[in-house]
Amino acid sequence: MNQAKTPGRTVIDGMPNAEYHAHPAVSNSLLTQISRSPMHARAYLDGHRFAPTTAMQFGTAAHAAILEPARFAAEFKAFDGNLRTKADKEEYRRLSELGWSLVSAGDWDAIAAMAIAARSHQTAGPLLSGGVVEQSVFWTDEESGVPCKCRPDLWRDDGIAVDVKTTEDASPAGFSRSMATYRYHVQAAHYMAGTGADRFLFVAIEKKHPYAVAVYELDEASLDLGRMQRALDLAAYAECARTGIWPGYSEEVEPLSLPGWAFPKPESEEIEVEYV
Repeated sequence: MNQAKTPGRTVIDGMPNAEYHAHPAVSNSLLTQISRSPMHARAYLDGHRFAPTTAMQFGTAAHAAILEPARFAAEFKAFDGNLRTKADKEEYRRLSELGWSLVSAGDWDAIAAMAIAARSHQTAGPLLSGGVVEQSVFWTDEESGVPCKCRPDLWRDDGIAVDVKTTEDASPAGFSRSMATYRYHVQAAHYMAGTGADRFLFVAIEKKHPYAVAVYELDEASLDLGRMQRALDLAAYAECARTGIWPGYSEEVEPLSLPGWAFPKPESEEIEVEYV
């Protein structure tokens, strides 16, 4: 394992995925749990995590195909069986026990097409080379004193950090909604803090034909919001770690209103037209 150090930062090549996730430093995933409530963060730290969803498994395979095609070929295999039959269930179990990560034949074809689309894209293609995939980065946040970690999809030799996102909608409007929903702006702030990268680029790839690709970079206002929310999450984590108290939601009766979109829109005023 090759380990390189810079002031305040430790970078490790080749750290096994399980070892990285077991490290107690605060990750972007934990920040997401903290933003929900400290109680959810405590449960996450205690190992109460959701099993990988089908979408997450698809994303893992797609990342490997796009960023590490040799590893994808060595670790993933298409499985076209019917898991309702005993024979195919046994075959699936046998292949899994041999260490294969199995992907349905339909998903395999989609992932292969996504990888081709990404590599063929005028901007994304060149971005997806010239760096190291999934280096593990550890540092201590100066403001909160909290140990942190991140694992960029690709940390390029020119210092740019690249993150690959599979998505239903890679259009500017669609991916902007995903940015807000999944807190990608906080992720960008966290990874930039850890790597020291001046730029954090998202390569968004649609999961269905025609597998459209787009490359996005958040504007400064969005990054500033990500930095602010990250700082609030780290401060909350530090306080909970200090006191040992990890509260959930309010224990009082709280007022609640439906979201704005649930209310009928006011009728537009009638415009009188004078005919001459």
